[in-house]
Amino acid sequence: MERFDQKGMILIPNPVARTAAAAKVLVIRELFCPAGHSLISRRALFNGSPGILVGVGFAGEKGLVALSPVYGDKTRIALDIDLPAKQIANLFCPTCGIDLPRYATCHCGADLAALFLDRRASFSDCIGICNRVDCVNAHFVAQGELISEAMLAAL
Repeated sequence: MERFDQKGMILIPNPVARTAAAAKVLVIRELFCPAGHSLISRRALFNGSPGILVGVGFAGEKGLVALSPVYGDKTRIALDIDLPAKQIANLFCPTCGIDLPRYATCHCGADLAALFLDRRASFSDCIGICNRVDCVNAHFVAQGELISEAMLAAL
């Protein structure tokens, strides 16, 4: 892949185009907080799909972050708040304000917060996202099994 075009401009791959060209793409259509409120919102669309909306807080400041619902796409959009580099955020439900529970420790030392695939709020069916601003680590667990991008081809 070329790094620069003929005018010397750097070429940056579009993650949305990469995932759209994939043979199979997993799009999260339902996601819930521990109290059962939906975290899927049309306030931010990613290739026409509603995004995942979570509340974030840092030392008294609060806002919203929209995450891509496409598995493997690490696109995030901050709404109403600046995201300070390397900071650890408090993640919460934008509807009821309940903190998203800790799923596991991330490799960066922060926490993976759980977002649930159904209203049962079971850790065996959840997505874990890192609460450190610059870390894009996430886990997808379905029926107690960690799902990887390589497994999508087998679905």
